[in-house]
Amino acid sequence: MFLCIRNLRFRYQSPGPMVLDGFSLDVDEGEIVGVAGESGSGKSTLLRLIAGLEKPLSGEIVMDGQLLAGDTVFVEPEHRQVGLFFQDYGLFPHLTVRKNIEFGLHRLDKAARRVQTEKMLALIKMPELAGRYPYELSGGQQQRVALARALAPRPKVLLLDEPFSNLDAELKETIRQEVRAILESTQTTCLLVSHDRSDLEAVCGRIIESPAP
Repeated sequence: MFLCIRNLRFRYQSPGPMVLDGFSLDVDEGEIVGVAGESGSGKSTLLRLIAGLEKPLSGEIVMDGQLLAGDTVFVEPEHRQVGLFFQDYGLFPHLTVRKNIEFGLHRLDKAARRVQTEKMLALIKMPELAGRYPYELSGGQQQRVALARALAPRPKVLLLDEPFSNLDAELKETIRQEVRAILESTQTTCLLVSHDRSDLEAVCGRIIESPAP
């Protein structure tokens, strides 16, 4: 298995209720897995633990054979090669589409950054809009730019948190199809969490229920 989660336990305050209590999950490389559940059911917490934004009380997270979190091990977020995509997109309003995508490529030299950025622009079919700013884009276009920015550093795992919640109903079907096509073409291992089961059914190859105890 590419991503292995074993007996994960977590709570935000002690004393306090457990958000995750013995949760386990295996994800194959290139698999797109959906996590279904209502608000407060532990979906986003699971993503934060995988990304390294929170530390588990116990349990293990292993990715591509590397232990990221365990009894005596905790790899910091910047060293996990995990991409994050939140529902608000998080685009920088003062940067163009091209500069937003380049933002996560600071470890590459200038030539390599340019090549990877152009590749991402082509992937999301927006090379002609590279010089525009986020406020000049539609909601669907902003989402594609945010996805390209998350994919540009070639993360081992991409985490999507309610990625379609800000889109109107007319856009959703098209954008969901585009996102699935992009993830499949890049063979990106992905966890997508949503309260909307139709989002998960449209994008994911497998769906599990929320990890809440």
